[in-house]
Amino acid sequence: RRVCLGESLARTELFLYLATMIQRFQFLPPEDGQLPSLEGILGISNSPKPFKVRLVPR
Repeated sequence: RRVCLGESLARTELFLYLATMIQRFQFLPPEDGQLPSLEGILGISNSPKPFKVRLVPR
């Protein structure tokens, strides 16, 4: 089976990016306090509807 040589590097970079974001910021709902809808968009797979989030430095 053929595998992209950069796939493992890309996965590692994505993990480090997300871990750093979670470490340095608090993820909060927008100022208006409206939480995202739990309804999804049905397609080949079920995905969430777009939503807003507020990042506050820790």
